[in-house]
Amino acid sequence: MPADRPHDVSGLTAVQLERARRDLQISLALAASGSPVHVSILAEMTAIDTELARTRPARDPLPDDATPGNGNPGEGRVDG
Repeated sequence: MPADRPHDVSGLTAVQLERARRDLQISLALAASGSPVHVSILAEMTAIDTELARTRPARDPLPDDATPGNGNPGEGRVDG
């Protein structure tokens, strides 16, 4: 597959994307060093990573009181 060809992975489920990514990682590891197939594999992996990032919900930021030192037992405690 030429590197400039679009890699549409939008129809795959997250499980299918993860499986395809693992398979591509294996293929990349087995490909001869300097082989032109690296370009296609990396392009497909980038498309998968982009789709996974797009479809996964954004993680909620930590609440303001979740900073270090707030509510951790024993932290800042002075014995004596």
